[in-house]
Amino acid sequence: MLFIAGSGASLLAKTREERRRATHQIASTGLFIVWCGGFALATLSAIPLTELWILLGLGLSLAAHVVVVTAAERGAGRGHVIAFAALILGILAAMIFRPVFGA
Repeated sequence: MLFIAGSGASLLAKTREERRRATHQIASTGLFIVWCGGFALATLSAIPLTELWILLGLGLSLAAHVVVVTAAERGAGRGHVIAFAALILGILAAMIFRPVFGA
């Protein structure tokens, strides 16, 4: 929730300083916590970190964060919001449908 809330705050903020604070203090911290929790859950559940759905989640979440960081520096536009929403939906789809290699 920190990652989504910080990213949303960054995309909706009016000033550059507010965008940067939301991105770097809230969204980045949230992404770090999500990744650490995900790695811990995968390890405890004996799920290999090379599963396609895990790799998709990692890659798409990193791409979503890059979109937010770019928006924080240049100003958030409609394209940033659409790209972020599409990437988050992609992450959710990967987590729900859990595609695997060779399936």
